[in-house]
Amino acid sequence: MTQIIFIASSFAIGFFFESVFGFGGGIIAYSILSFFVEIKTAIIAGFYVGTLSSLYIVISSYQHFEKKIFFKIILISVIGSIIGVICFIYLPVKILSLIFGFLLIFIALKNLFFEKKTDSNIELELQKKKLNFLKIKLIFIGGIAQGAFGTGGPFVVNALKYDFANKSSLRTTMASYFLFCNILRLPFLFYKDEFSMDFFKEIWWIIIPVFIAIFLGHKVHLKIKPQYFRIGIGLITLIAGIKFLFY
Repeated sequence: MTQIIFIASSFAIGFFFESVFGFGGGIIAYSILSFFVEIKTAIIAGFYVGTLSSLYIVISSYQHFEKKIFFKIILISVIGSIIGVICFIYLPVKILSLIFGFLLIFIALKNLFFEKKTDSNIELELQKKKLNFLKIKLIFIGGIAQGAFGTGGPFVVNALKYDFANKSSLRTTMASYFLFCNILRLPFLFYKDEFSMDFFKEIWWIIIPVFIAIFLGHKVHLKIKPQYFRIGIGLITLIAGIKFLFY
């Protein structure tokens, strides 16, 4: 029971921040849990929590969903996810995680310290006009990370953060992305016989504190200023990169 309480607390903390910034709940929770819980246990619990949490956000904030961006993400991510699952099966996890880790740290440092400070409207237009090829690459890499580890959000958010109409549309559309990807992962997890009904009977209730954390996080999300929102994205991306280095 102590372990389950610890799992519940870790995911509540992680998804509080995901509710604020639109991604990073799994990464933050895994970063805490990896020191105390077997990674397979954490990932299966994360699948359960992540799926229901994303569904909660989509239902409660459906009016902010951006269909055009969602379908742009999904088409590329599905291909990447298939490759990610194959890589997860046949390649050493350490090689993949190191590549993803260094790339995310580079992106985070660039966003935090090296982006030019210009008028927000001018900056938005400039970023939207950047080569689509770079965005496609990041979304594709995010798909691979999602298929391999279930944590592709940092790549996708950093590819498209300037394309969303506002921070709320980012939050809801990314929740839709996570929900879709988890549904795609479900047959694979069943095939690998990763689900244990006894385990789910023990952890079913952990979604309750997570839902409370999501509710409170949304309150913060509505009040946070855009510049702090962007800094938050950079910091969570940095955490994700460091976490990937130590998978």
